[in-house]
Order: sequence, then C-alpha cells, then structure tokens
Amino acid sequence: MLERVIGVLNEAGFAEAAGRLDAFPHQLSGGQRQRVMIAMALANDPSLLIADEPTTALDVTIQARILDLLARLKRDRGLALLLITHDLRIVRRYADKVCVMKDGAIVEAGPVASVFAAPAHPYTRMLLDAVPRGTPPPLAANAVPLLRIEDAHVHFPVRRGMLRRVVSEVRAVDGVSLTVRTGETVGLVGESGSGKTTLALAALRLEPVRGRVVFAGQDVVRLGRAAMRSLRARMQIVFQDPFGSLSPRMTVGDIVAEGLAVHEPRLKRAERERRVVAALEEVGLPAAMTERYPHEFSGGQRQRIAIARVIVLKPALVVLDEPTSALDMSVQAQIIALLRDLRDRHDLAYLFISHDLKVVRALAHRVVVLREGKVVEEGTADEIFTCPRMDYTKSLMAAAFDLD
Repeated sequence: MLERVIGVLNEAGFAEAAGRLDAFPHQLSGGQRQRVMIAMALANDPSLLIADEPTTALDVTIQARILDLLARLKRDRGLALLLITHDLRIVRRYADKVCVMKDGAIVEAGPVASVFAAPAHPYTRMLLDAVPRGTPPPLAANAVPLLRIEDAHVHFPVRRGMLRRVVSEVRAVDGVSLTVRTGETVGLVGESGSGKTTLALAALRLEPVRGRVVFAGQDVVRLGRAAMRSLRARMQIVFQDPFGSLSPRMTVGDIVAEGLAVHEPRLKRAERERRVVAALEEVGLPAAMTERYPHEFSGGQRQRIAIARVIVLKPALVVLDEPTSALDMSVQAQIIALLRDLRDRHDLAYLFISHDLKVVRALAHRVVVLREGKVVEEGTADEIFTCPRMDYTKSLMAAAFDLD
C-alpha cells in the first residue's frame, strides 16, 4: 500500500514523496496540494479524470506545470480528461473539444479550433472578447509619493519540539523597497511564496515589519495605536475571496457601513445610509440590495460589495490582493473596468497583487517582481512585459503568455 501511495505521488510530480508522507495539507504549497489531489484521483486507476478549475489561485509557473502534468497523464494513461475552467487560454491549448455553458445549458459545442475561430453564439463571442486589454493612462506629472517602503523585513520564526524553540526563520520579505504614487497602480508579481501578500499586509501594518513604511508622510511602523487608527480609513484592502471576506451574518448595507461606524462614529444615520447607497451605486449595485445577505449574490457582485466597503471610506491607497482570480473571464473584465474607473475618478493608488499577468499589464503603471522575499526586477509595465532582463521574470512571462 505504501509503495503504491509513493508511486502515484511521484507520478503526479510530487517531489520527494517518500519523505513528505507525514506532512499536513497546511504545510504544503498550493502546487503541492494540487498534486496530492491528482495523486488521490490516480490511485483509483480512473478512465475519466475530471479537473475542476485545477489551476485557480495558483501562480503562472505552477499553473503551467500542473497543466503539462495533466496532459502527460492523459497521454501516458490513455485518460479521458474533462477540464472545467474559466480560463479560455487553457481551453485553447489543452482541450480537443469545448462545450460552452450558460444558465445550466450548453449553448455551443465543437472542436476547439472551430469554436475559437468562428464562435456562433453571442455568449461565446462575449467570453472570447473578455480578455483583459489596454494599458493605464499616463501618470500625472505632479503625482507625489503616497507610500514608501524602505528596506522592509518580515521574518517568521520556525519552532520545533515540545518547548517550541526557534530553530530557524522564514524570510518572507527580505529587504524590499518600493514607492507608490498618488493615482498609480504598482503590480506585485511572483510565484506563490514570493512574499507579495506579506509585503502588502506589512504596508498596512497588518504584519509586524522592520524597516520604514511611510504613508502620507508618516512612518506607520512607529505610530501608536490611536495614531494608526486614524490612518486606517485611508489605506484599505480588497481580498481575493469575495465570499470569505464578507460576514454571512450581516446584510450588505451593514457590511458597507461597518467601516463608517468605526472611523466616522459621529456620522448621523441618514448620512451614513446615504454614503452606503452612493458607494453601492458607484460599483454598479442598486440601493435595493442593502437588505440582502452575501450568499444571495454572485461572485462578481460579492467582489463589488467588497470594493464598495472600501470606497465608502474614501481611501487614498487600496491593496488589491488577487481581486479577480476567483472570477470567470466576463466578470473579471467587468471588475477590471470598475477598478480602472474608480482609480481615475478618485485618483486612487493601487498596490495590485496578481498571478494573472494579463490583468497586471492592463492595470499597472509599474511592476515589481518578487522572488523569495526579494525584488529581482522593477520597472514600468512596458519595460517588464516587453523586455524583461532577469531570467526569473522571463520564466514568469513565458508561463503566462505561452498559452496564447
């Protein structure tokens, strides 16, 4: 039995499987967890393998490895593969036939080459047209630095034994410096575990950090709790999972109003309700939805609610942590358009984290590439995407755009 387990793990590309059998899921990376799931399916010697969004939330290099693995298993084992995905680039490269579904029904089906070359159904054409495009408008010449991170370090201790002694440390962020100006979008890219989210949380002082983090002229690392609280409204975050970040026990109106109750407690009820309705309408949701609960909304609508919760506080800086990765292509395009509109209308600064480099190219003025907690390359979006200098950046670009 043990040999069989190790064998299917090795077949699924799980490195050093024999030495990791005692590991728990939380101790594995996203790519490793996905390989374990594939190994579980292979253990039963299936004739059909159903891969339901197998690359969602994985970085571009891991995505490519998982997809190549599935293609190899299909070939070597003679498997039939049912691939469910909202990423049409994956369909174009890895599928033989495609079925397009809408409202529970197949609206178009056929060979991939035929459907992509000449889609017959309007919904299929809409999906194919929803690929992120364009570039941001030039940054204003008088844009001033809003956020400056200087030589930031975030290290986590690794403890072992009964006494939980510190035996080593994980250098999640290791000497990173960057600047975000008013109205600017700075994209943070890199593999899973490169330190992107940790750096963003440190910028908001949601993770302890050594170094300098200067926001609106104040070093937030050295601010006391009261002073920091007064700045919180101006620095906000939109999380990756639009369902998990919204309380299921609160109505949409209460969710959006919660920040106002904390940061503007003297606001009269009528004014607070007016601000909530205005924020919802600004993100494309009607005022009538304030009494409904998160589970009554689609994924795209929930992400709009999460954005409204941020916008209602009139921030200057918004951290966007993978805000489109859980959304299908058409909804993703809508959220990108919304984020562009809000940035340009309110002169917002975005620190934008994403493994989808097409989205980064569409939104970002500048790009910072992280690897193992360090900056390996930085430049304008045009420089990074058209002429990357570092091999690591080139590998990210190859993994992201080789599917096209």
